[in-house]
Order: sequence, then C-alpha cells, then structure tokens
Amino acid sequence: MVNGLPAMAAAETELLSAEQLQKRIAELQVQVDQLAAGQGVQTVENPEPSTGNSFGNTNIQIGGYVKLDSIVTDYSDGSAATASLGEDFLVPSTIPIGGDGGDVHYNAHAKSTRLYFKSSTEAGAGSVDTHIEIDAMAGNQGDERISNSYAQRLRHAYVNWNIDGDRSLLAGQAWSTFFNVGALPEGLDFVGPVGTVFERQPQIRYTQGLAGGKVQFAAENPATTLYNGSENPYDDNSRPDLILRYDNSIGDLSYSIASMSRELAYDRAEGGNESEQGYAISLAGKWQLGRDDLRFMYSHGNALGRYLGLNSYRGGIIDPASGDIKLIDQRGGFVALRHFWSEQWRSNLVLSATAADNPETVSDMTPSAYRSLHLNLMYSPVPKMTLGGEYILASKEVENVSGLLNDDEGKLQRMQFSVQYVF
Repeated sequence: MVNGLPAMAAAETELLSAEQLQKRIAELQVQVDQLAAGQGVQTVENPEPSTGNSFGNTNIQIGGYVKLDSIVTDYSDGSAATASLGEDFLVPSTIPIGGDGGDVHYNAHAKSTRLYFKSSTEAGAGSVDTHIEIDAMAGNQGDERISNSYAQRLRHAYVNWNIDGDRSLLAGQAWSTFFNVGALPEGLDFVGPVGTVFERQPQIRYTQGLAGGKVQFAAENPATTLYNGSENPYDDNSRPDLILRYDNSIGDLSYSIASMSRELAYDRAEGGNESEQGYAISLAGKWQLGRDDLRFMYSHGNALGRYLGLNSYRGGIIDPASGDIKLIDQRGGFVALRHFWSEQWRSNLVLSATAADNPETVSDMTPSAYRSLHLNLMYSPVPKMTLGGEYILASKEVENVSGLLNDDEGKLQRMQFSVQYVF
C-alpha cells in the first residue's frame, strides 16, 4: 500500500492534467469559432471588424475584403499602358502617348483583395495598438498563363501608443501624415483621381489634441525623384521629410491643413552631394450634406514630386551644365460628390486635374498636366457587399519643348466592374 501511494498520486495528477487540457482545448475552440464568425464594417481603405477576441488584456481583430476587378480600357495612343501596373488601376504617368490607338484591352484581377491583423492592449492609462496589412497589388510576381499566383506585399505595419485621450505616438509604415485619407473619394479604381496625394511610408508621428482638433508632427522616410538623373528614386537624403498637420471640424465640415518641408538630394558621380530644400501644402476635407457628402483636396508646392498622383511628376531637375537641382512648382486637386439614390444605390462624381511649371530644359516627353473624371454607380444588395461599375476618362499631356512630336497628349477611357465583400 505504501509503495502504491506514489503511483496513485501520479495517476491522479495525470488525470487532472488531462481534464484541464480538455477544458483548455474546449475554451480555445470557442475562441476560434468566435473569431471565424467575426464581422466587419464596410470601408474601402481600412475595413474594421465589429467584434474581436480577447487574450488577457489584448484584443485581436482580423478582417479585410475580397474584391474582383474587371477592366476594359481604350487608349487613344496605344494598345496598353506603358507599365503593366497601369492595367490594374489608373496610374497617370503610364498613359501612352504617340502610339497607334483604337485597341480595346480587357484585364481582370483579384490583386486588391486585402487582409489585416490588429491588436489593442490595455497599458494602464491608454493602450498600445498594432496594425499589419497586406494585399497583392503593385507587384510584378504572378503568371497569367496558369495560376495567376501573386505574392503578398506590405501595406501597413505600425504600432500606435495611445497615451491618453489627447496624445498618441505612432511608429512604423502607415499613410503619410501629408495625406488625409478620409477625403479620398469612394470609387472602384484602386486609387482614384489624378490629383490626390497618395503615399505610405515608414515614419514616426506624434499627435496632440489642440483647440478641439488635433495637431500631428511626423518625420517620414525620404526619397528623391529628379529629371536628368541616373536613378529614380535617389536614396541620398540626409534628413527625413518633416510634416505638420492640423485636423478639425466646423459643423458638418471636417478639414485638414498639412505642410511639408523636405530635402531633394543626390550624390554626384564625381563626388559630393547636391541638395535643395523644398516645401508643399495641402488642404483637404469632407462636407457632410445630409447623407450625401462633398470631398475635396488641393495641394501646391515646389517639392510635391512623388507625393502627388502616384509620382506623376518628379520633384525637380538636375541642371545638365552645373549639376544643381532646380525645384519645380506643381499643383493638383480634386472635388468629389457622393449621392445616395436609396439605401442600396449610390454614385460618385469626381473631377481632378494637376499641372507642373517645368523649365525649358526638360525633355519633350516630360509630363506637364493630367486630368481625370470618374463616374460610378454602386449597389449594396446585402450588408458589406458592393457591386458596381465605374467610367474613367483620363488624359496626360507632355511638354513637347522642341515641337517635333506629332502628338503631345494621350487619353484613356475605361470601364471597370467590381464585386467586393468586406469581412
């Protein structure tokens, strides 16, 4: 009996552990089931789930959307965009000029399908949030011959420390502080109007509540794009892009005012570094008109460059004689009206334009202006699902300084049909 006591105790311990393990497995299964049943609220840029799962003091959220785009494009000066990227969504700089037109091109893809992971952890006063997001856009991987397999790319990866109700600190890759995402029009095209600021990049950003709104200061990753250069972009900057932004609202009008100071720089082939300091400003917002809304953005400066219209223009030009950098004044914007026809039907009309004051030393094919029109009709038969069609008319003009080009403008007309479900 005495010798049997240790064996009995061991057996009881093993039995207890097995019961605890089964109980823990059951608990985990419940959490997995809850996670699989989690639902989302439909937004295009950052779909949010309505429920999450808690692990201790950390809440985990998984969400995103599945989207199919079917695109038919007619180019005035070529059978396709000059880069394959311009076939998946409107990239203004890829509109061809000078080629034979009249061809209609069809393209379908599901590359914009998106998945994100979020966490929020209570940290005494405030919380620490993380956001990781991926999709398959803007990559050269994949093969349409067999599988249409495309590699995932990183969109967002950041941590945001909400210190209290008025202060926060963000570090990682996120939307540029210079870009007011909330002003971006609703559309089927992946980006939208030619005149929008559009940029994601690594940064550190501090936010402080002020006078009923909030002020943000950010130091963001720099890159320099220059005409007459051997690289695009140059990565020779000695300091980050510095951005100051203020957000507030007046009645039904919410707005932001952002200013940016940044260095454009490159290393000379013969040695030494050349740099110039430039600036840009941007005003953006949304005016709520009952259920409808009017969205707008206007940006101006001599250092807009890659921030405007998916790098529609380069930020400056290298003088061929001296090697000095000359900055180029640029401007652009859009206005967009969204109208709800009923609970399930809505439309967006977006007008947009940009221009650059290029010097006479640029080449003939240097872009001088872009314009675009977007008109869509969207139908949501069930929550979180959208079916729609969008007509896009866009144009690109080049300088043609020598006057030798027979054609200095290219246009595209595009019909896009999309099905999207947010989860």
